[in-house]
Amino acid sequence: MEKDLILEIENKLKEEKFDGLEDQLNAYQGEQKGRELLGLCYLGQWKNEEAEAVFEALRKDYPTEADYHYYYGASLGQQAKGANILKLMSIAPKSKEAFEKTLELDPQHVPAHWGLLRYYGNAPAMFGGEPKCKELAESLSKFNEKEAQDAFNFIDQKFN
Repeated sequence: MEKDLILEIENKLKEEKFDGLEDQLNAYQGEQKGRELLGLCYLGQWKNEEAEAVFEALRKDYPTEADYHYYYGASLGQQAKGANILKLMSIAPKSKEAFEKTLELDPQHVPAHWGLLRYYGNAPAMFGGEPKCKELAESLSKFNEKEAQDAFNFIDQKFN
C-alpha cells in the first residue's frame, strides 16, 4: 500500500467515515497493513467478531507486534460488553491474556494498561480487582504520570 493511501484511510478511520472503506481495504488483504487497517475498520464499527478474526490471524503471523495482540484483546473486550455469562467466561481470559502479551512485548503500551485496568475493574475481586489495578497504575506512573493519575482516579471511582 502506498503511504498516501494509508494516510487517507487512517484519516477516514479517525473521522469514523466507514462508507466503502471495507470494500477498498479488501483489495489489500494480501498485505500486512491492509489487513491491519481492515481490522481497525471493523473495530471502529463495533464489528468485533470480524475484528477478532483479523487480529487473531495477524498476531499469529506477526507474534512480536504488540499492537496486534492489543487489538485482538480489544475486540474481545468489546464483545464482553453485554455478553451472557457463558460467552463472557470464554472471552474474558483471552482478552486478559492478549493485554498481558502486549505488555510483555511493550511494557509502556498505555492502551494495554487500560485494557487490563478495565478487566480487573470489572472482574470479581477473586481475580485481582483493586490490588491488580493499583499495580497497573503504579506501572503507568513510571513512564506516564498523566495516565497514571487517570488510572488512580479510575480506581477511586470503581472501588471507593
